[in-house]
Amino acid sequence: MEIATKMPALLTAMALLTSVNIAVAEPSLWVAADRVARHTCPSVKCGVAGQLMFREGVEDLETKGAWVRVTKPYSASCSGGFSEYVKSGNSACVASNGINNGMFAEWVPTKSLTKDRPADPREGASGDDVLVKNSDDYPLYPAQFTKATRELIDNGTCTAGDFEEIGGWMASPVKGEGMYFMYCGGMTTANRLYLDVRSGKVSR
Repeated sequence: MEIATKMPALLTAMALLTSVNIAVAEPSLWVAADRVARHTCPSVKCGVAGQLMFREGVEDLETKGAWVRVTKPYSASCSGGFSEYVKSGNSACVASNGINNGMFAEWVPTKSLTKDRPADPREGASGDDVLVKNSDDYPLYPAQFTKATRELIDNGTCTAGDFEEIGGWMASPVKGEGMYFMYCGGMTTANRLYLDVRSGKVSR
């Protein structure tokens, strides 16, 4: 009887303990730039493990000068003296590159972060923006996407229905940075259009 009486309290305590252990920390800083490189140490000379995107949230785990550590140390997956996780730049598994005993943490410059999350350009979208608001990187290039879309609709190359069906412009890593594509009039290669957001030029 005594055990039965204590069981509910014990289960409640265990549930509370579990909820504390799995709690996820809320972001304390937000990315205010288009993209921010995640370096293996607080220096632009260190390797780049990836990028943070506009409005993405991070934790401020440690600050060193103009840099913030945003992850706990994790395996660099070193092979032959080089990290398999470093996407560009210095990938050497050495202390000067922020990799100690095969471990490293990620650092980003504070100038690219803000305490308040930037507004989402998708919110309150109207007119032609509605047609392209789901495009890749829309928060970065809303004007470029909208302008190109309106021109393509006006000259009869595309219809509003094309953009409603596809959802907007898609990034084209094969063509390089700043290049996006859409399909108008069909889903074949011949129907594919490319937009260079830097020049505003549309090509096939």
